[in-house]
Amino acid sequence: MKIAVVGAGSSGLVTLKYLLDTYPATDIVCFEKSRSVRGCWGDQRPDFVSTSTKYTTQFSCFRQWSSEVAPKQNFEEFYRGAEFGDYLDAFATTFNLREHIRFGVELRHLEWIGGGWSLLLAENGEEERMTFDSIFFCTGLVNQKAQVASTGIPSTDKYEGICNATVVIVGGGESAADIATYLAKPEHNNTVFLSLRSGIRVSPRYHPIRGVPSDFLRNRLLLSFDKRVRNRVGERFVTFRIRFDRLLVWWFPHQGATKNLNDRAQALRREWDLKLKARAKGELFNVFHNKSDDFLDAVAEKRLQIIGPPIDEQWTDYFDFDQTTTLHLSPDILVRSTGYRSQLAELSGGVICLKDFYHGCVHTDRHNLFLIGFARPIIGNIPSIGEMQARYTVGVLSGKYTLPTALKEKQDEAWNSLSAEYGTINTENVYPVEQFAYCDTLAREMGIMPTLAAVGSLRLWLKIMLAPASTMHYVDECFDRQAIKREKVYTPVILLVFLALMRLIGVPFRLLKSVRNVRITPSRMR
Repeated sequence: MKIAVVGAGSSGLVTLKYLLDTYPATDIVCFEKSRSVRGCWGDQRPDFVSTSTKYTTQFSCFRQWSSEVAPKQNFEEFYRGAEFGDYLDAFATTFNLREHIRFGVELRHLEWIGGGWSLLLAENGEEERMTFDSIFFCTGLVNQKAQVASTGIPSTDKYEGICNATVVIVGGGESAADIATYLAKPEHNNTVFLSLRSGIRVSPRYHPIRGVPSDFLRNRLLLSFDKRVRNRVGERFVTFRIRFDRLLVWWFPHQGATKNLNDRAQALRREWDLKLKARAKGELFNVFHNKSDDFLDAVAEKRLQIIGPPIDEQWTDYFDFDQTTTLHLSPDILVRSTGYRSQLAELSGGVICLKDFYHGCVHTDRHNLFLIGFARPIIGNIPSIGEMQARYTVGVLSGKYTLPTALKEKQDEAWNSLSAEYGTINTENVYPVEQFAYCDTLAREMGIMPTLAAVGSLRLWLKIMLAPASTMHYVDECFDRQAIKREKVYTPVILLVFLALMRLIGVPFRLLKSVRNVRITPSRMR
């Protein structure tokens, strides 16, 4: 069997690793357009802070703390700057993956011809066609890099050189917020505006409870609650957290809790945090989050100003954020941070669409075409999801896992449900998921869920339920009992007790509901 992996970033590397564990190396080739395995993590600014924690970002088959890859930081839970790129380099070296990658090769077209996948590839300007039995498409969503239009300053995408300018950044995603925060640093002496069409959800990188990365407080006990319940309770807690962050820090003191903002700036920070949250479209777990404390600090210190959308296509006049007045800016620099898009349609002539992939990774008609890394987490990170997809799809291809019958019908139903649930997201372009709910779905089909019976130890199972949720908890060949025993539980005891009581209170109601749903059939009556 001839197998092609397209893309050698985080998704392609882990897919290549699992394929080499399953198939002969001579059957597999990986194509990478760049000259590196670092993907989008290859050229980060030194001050860039990842929005994913090291704890959940690492592959379960390759555990390595960031302090072992790069110098130790004050908060080493985060991969910073190029550290995750360093991790990917180490991953590729450990498993000798580079010898199976053809660098500098770009995919220009793919189609199903005569019982195989025909790939049009380009290398050094020369095109060639190759045919494969199976394709793992691992390019993920293509980042549409911010386009810089300049009036008086040469066009550039290197933001380090922009100083003493009036800058407008258009977009509300993480990239836009990071660019705006960087350009608003005092040493750059810029006047910076961020243009938004609606509000955005800003989650703190470090939670006021414990001062740890926000997702360290997300454990399986919390995730066991119905999503609608978590949405309702979560909305109220977020409002409480914004308004009473100092009270939370007082209740749960931790190192690094002090912010260098005066009372007036703190009040302005809370005001904008609440305003952006109120204007955000969609519920707490149905829209993408932006994790940037520095972003809100820049707004609070008025180094960064939030404005509304442009009035026309000239990009000189804008509404204010409340859209009650107009602002004439005529910026020196316009940064259009338009986010991400899928290349599937243009590479396949419109034949291959995201909605045709079961769980967003297995094509419903061609069970030899797979997507890895296209699922975009509302909360969570792409590399961990990519590893779960890689293991599942390689297992499907090898026959280890069996796909359900009526796959097309099941996916159509799931897609309609997904589109309804994430109504504010363009699901034709993005496959939105909540990380652990999605990963658990794959884990159930692989039979590796961390149930009490599978774990075999009540104490270890409780640690899995209470420690930060991780894909490293699945009971498979990478399951490390000793590592899990060493994990810390960060959620305060009082909150754990509250969650446990809520679960216990809900048991009778769930039993009553199940009894009411029982239908007494004639056969049962007989």
